Parts: sequence; structure tokens; C-alpha cells
Amino acid sequence: MMVAAPLAGAIKQNVALDVSRLRKEKGISPKLVAFLIGKDPISRTYVDLKQKDCAEVGILSEVRDLSSEEYTASDVVNALKEANEDPKVHAIIPQIPFDGKIPEERIFSTLSPQKDVDGLTPFRLGKLIRSEYKLESSLLPCTPKGITLLCKYYGIPLEGAEAVIVGRGVLVGEPLRKLLQDLNATATCCHTKTRNLEGKLESADLIIAASGRPPELFGSKGFRLAGENVREGCAVVSVGVRKDPSTGKMLFDVDLSSLKGKCGFLTPNVGGVGAMTRACLLQNTIVAAEDIIRGS
Repeated sequence: MMVAAPLAGAIKQNVALDVSRLRKEKGISPKLVAFLIGKDPISRTYVDLKQKDCAEVGILSEVRDLSSEEYTASDVVNALKEANEDPKVHAIIPQIPFDGKIPEERIFSTLSPQKDVDGLTPFRLGKLIRSEYKLESSLLPCTPKGITLLCKYYGIPLEGAEAVIVGRGVLVGEPLRKLLQDLNATATCCHTKTRNLEGKLESADLIIAASGRPPELFGSKGFRLAGENVREGCAVVSVGVRKDPSTGKMLFDVDLSSLKGKCGFLTPNVGGVGAMTRACLLQNTIVAAEDIIRGS
């Protein structure tokens, strides 16, 4: 099982050392501000976990709650601009998913690329598309970055590998496709209109399940990866998760019980990619803070 604890723990230890160094040498305390936009329950869970992580490594953190029905698009834009201009704020993350009332492109076009620690502004995504980045020291989308680092840590062969990503979103699927492609894998993003998805899965060397469309909520259009879908020795990374609003149960893209013993590498649903995402957010916060210091 590809647990994230060893690698995520090492990243967090290095971040804690960087926080101490910046305070001693520069008098700077790195600060992350997370924006809650809308009432998606899983967003609040993610933000609570990120605040806990920040406290563990000494990063200052703050949550700005814009989930009230009274907030308008202009309120959100103005709040982001204020954080952009605040010299004590080094990192900003508008927590996805939003509620759909405000277009994502308006939020990310307002956010300062210099403080964009989830790597989702047009500027940061453009740098990724042009391959103008370094994996461990650039502001890349946290989940794709974490998955790539985890694959390298466990020695999963990526060069020449057939990688199938189920999901084509800007948060995971498309950025991850580019990162894997730059490591010389042949990466494909599959989706609801993909023909012969089963055949693509069965021939893949690496599968990243990042749909977030559980059959319990999406019926026949939902997705869950099981042992019958993969070949012997395939590496599987579990990403997609959604909370059932009626029961509160977490629903995952990957059926772990049917895959154990068949996969060469397998991440757990809990303690895998999520831990890496959060560790990379801390790492990106240090990158952002140091870039701001160099530019000041």
C-alpha cells in the first residue's frame, strides 16, 4: 500500500525548518489565508485539516468565511483583492469546490499568481502548460504535484508508461496529465464521453481515479474502479471522493477491497493522496513566501 505518511511527513519536517529559518533570518512569519466560498460541506472539512497542518509546522493561517447567502460576487472579489495586497499574507487558497454562484474563472483571475498556492490562476496554469516549472519548487496544483511526487517516491516507472486518468478537471486531471507527460508517460484523461473506457483501464500501467462521481449519487453515469477493471500489477491512485449529502458518508472512486493483491502499487482512500495534497500546500506556501521576499 502506497501510504503517504513517510513522504508527507518528510515534506512537513522540511517546511517546519523553513518556517523557523524565515523567522530567524528575515523576521517573516509565513501566512496562509483560505477562503470558504459557498456551503459545500467537504470544503469546510478540507479547510479545517489545512489549518491543523499549518499549526503543526508553524505557518500562520486564517479562514475567511464567505459562505453566507448575503455575500455577493463583488464581496468575494474585493476580499480576494484585499488579501492580494496584504503584505502579511503570503499564500491564498480559494477552497474548491465552490457553490457555483460565482464563476471559478472570476475568482482565479482576481487571485494574485504570486500568492496562488494551488497553482490554478491562468498565469500558473500557463507556466505548467509551457513546462516552465520545477516539480518541487514551483507553485503547481497541489494534488497533481503530490501524486507525481508519491509515484516517484515509490519508484513507479513513469517513462513510457500508459497512464489513464479518470477525470479531466482543472484541479486534478488536466494538470496531472501534463506533469506525467513531462515525465515521458503517455497520459490520457478519460471522461463520461470516452469510448471503451473499460479497455483503456485494462491496458493501463497506471490509473488515477479522479472522477468524484460515485454511482450512489450519479447512477449509471457514476464511476468506481474495481479489481475487474485493472490488469495484474497495475498501479492505482485513489483521488476522487464525495460526501453523500443525505448520509454524510464519504464515497470514494476506488473499491480497495477488490484491488488488494492485484495491484503492484495502490494508495489508500484515506492517508494517501489527501495527505500529499496538504503537504504540498504547505511546501507551496514556503515557495510563495520566499518568492515574495526575493521580490520585495
